[in-house]
Amino acid sequence: MNVGYARHNMAQTLEQQFLALETFGVEKIITANNEKMQLNALLAEMNPDDCLVVSHLSSLGHSTRQLASFTEQLQHQRLHFISLAEAIDTRNVHGEIYLQMMQALSLMECDLIKERTIHGLDEARKRGKVGGRPKIDPKIVKKIRQLHFEKKETIQFIANKCHVSVGTCYKYINLSDEAVAQLLG
Repeated sequence: MNVGYARHNMAQTLEQQFLALETFGVEKIITANNEKMQLNALLAEMNPDDCLVVSHLSSLGHSTRQLASFTEQLQHQRLHFISLAEAIDTRNVHGEIYLQMMQALSLMECDLIKERTIHGLDEARKRGKVGGRPKIDPKIVKKIRQLHFEKKETIQFIANKCHVSVGTCYKYINLSDEAVAQLLG
């Protein structure tokens, strides 16, 4: 069975997508209101060897990585995939080759993002910029611990009083005595 999937995108209106899908001969068309939920529900209904048809590849994802992940899911469920505008059809060898290339490009994209991030962090460190959350003033740590251990205040009260999160309060309350001494020293 051929099932069509349409999602509002910049390439085509929904009406144009419906026309392309109907011309191709899909038996059923699903539109995306809640994109991920609709698509997952659609895939759950499909049987092995059914075919998901879209008018444009951009209907399925916003990045190469997202598309590669989606095509892996299709392969796992033994579903076929056709994108009309890009002439991708996984029912033949050319479509399978395209999917393999898509997965390779996705891995390359991940590696490039990782490489650029590491390079950017290194450059920032060279300019004296340090990432991460700002260090908390040792006086605040002392106040958090004092309010908790000596005055037996609630965590919520302490967090509000010291202008920090509840998680930050727990972090400094649960520190060992050595760690506190090192932090305050």
